[in-house]
Amino acid sequence: MSLKRRDVHTCIIVCLFLLLTVSHYQELLVGVPFLGKIDVLFLLGLSRHAVERFIYPLLVAYASWTLGPKYGSATWVASAVAMLPRALLISTSPRDAVIETIAALVIGGLSIAFAEVHRRYQRQRAEMEGIAAALKLSEENYEELFTNASDAIWVHDLHGTLIMGNKACQTITGRPLGESVGENVAQFLSPEALLLAREVKAKLLEGQVIDQRYEQQLTREDGTEAIVELVTRLIKVDGKPSAFQNIARDVTEERRLRDRLRVQIQKNLIAQEEERKRIARELHDDIAQSILLVSRRLDNLVSEAGRRLPPAAAGELEQLRGIADEIYQSLQRYARDLRPSILDQMGLVAALNWLAEELNKDLGISVDVKADTLPSVPSEMELVMFRIAQEALSNVRKHAEASEVSITVELDASDIKMTITDNGKGFSVPELAEDLAREGKLGVLGMEERARLVGGNLEIRSEPGKGTIVIVKARI
Repeated sequence: MSLKRRDVHTCIIVCLFLLLTVSHYQELLVGVPFLGKIDVLFLLGLSRHAVERFIYPLLVAYASWTLGPKYGSATWVASAVAMLPRALLISTSPRDAVIETIAALVIGGLSIAFAEVHRRYQRQRAEMEGIAAALKLSEENYEELFTNASDAIWVHDLHGTLIMGNKACQTITGRPLGESVGENVAQFLSPEALLLAREVKAKLLEGQVIDQRYEQQLTREDGTEAIVELVTRLIKVDGKPSAFQNIARDVTEERRLRDRLRVQIQKNLIAQEEERKRIARELHDDIAQSILLVSRRLDNLVSEAGRRLPPAAAGELEQLRGIADEIYQSLQRYARDLRPSILDQMGLVAALNWLAEELNKDLGISVDVKADTLPSVPSEMELVMFRIAQEALSNVRKHAEASEVSITVELDASDIKMTITDNGKGFSVPELAEDLAREGKLGVLGMEERARLVGGNLEIRSEPGKGTIVIVKARI
């Protein structure tokens, strides 16, 4: 209510109240000019004060409905103060007057209560209308978000019957949504995908929460396959499982690009290994042999002409022979590092023992190698394991400041697992592998990529002051 209207009603109530009260005590105001002549009952054609007592409740009701229960209560109190003195002190029938006054006050109180109930009802009704409008708006917004979401969203019952879905579902399935609703989602799943879906369903019904996305393969209407990253949650009604909600993102092209990139990287690594093998062979068979020949000729010159040459010249020849020997040994080491022949001839375990001996010989680091008896391991797998171990031990050489290293190779069913542990200074492992590249640790990324090439995975555990553990695991 506006302030102006409230003021008008207040003036009306006050005026009526004063007029009614003056009329109620009219015989006491006979000597007062003008006031002694006011008689509301006369104006109404009535003759008893009892009628006035029931006009007061009307005034209370008017105040309650126009200004609110608080003003009605104030008017009720004022009416009681106005009526009780006459009923108790002036009326010729005090008993009847008190009863009438109490009845009038009860009626006034009821009118206040009814006005309050009505006001609360109106307020609750307005709130409910506001909530209903908000719910309708929220429902419209949700429906718009649901329908136009870039991710495919669909709901199916416990038996797999599709209940509802959005537009993105059509893109993934290649089939109009109207034709799919009411059909079973199993028609879009291969036997392997259906088995995975049943496993997820069983876990959700057991109360497990699956927050992480998992990959699933769907078969489109045209027979092509779509790869999606899927999140599934259980919908409950009254605490009982009712349906499943699925949110899927189509990653088909992304996976194809990733697979192509992986194949290209694999080809590059294979080419790199072939080039290493070629360079190692040339270093060993060509350049190293030539250096060895030079060393032997210099040795012969020192032996045959040492007596005829001046001591200074003989000394120069001796130094040249020593330099040639050092070059020969360096070339041999480089050739072994590029592609150790022991890996091709004797296998992974022998090559790991060779790496351990080299590290112990160069830096005095104690390296312990333990390995299970391995079956025939593919050469590609052996090469990957060897390169990862070589890079890990190279990091030990450069950064770890370790005194002990252990290498274990274990066979579990059809999996091969290699663990390399050192007691060095360790480091803080970032959450994302890409952070290693920003820190200059490109070798670790290379180890991880090599593990992926054979379908394996690499795990690095390390803390400052607590050493480092490198674990690589792959299926043979």
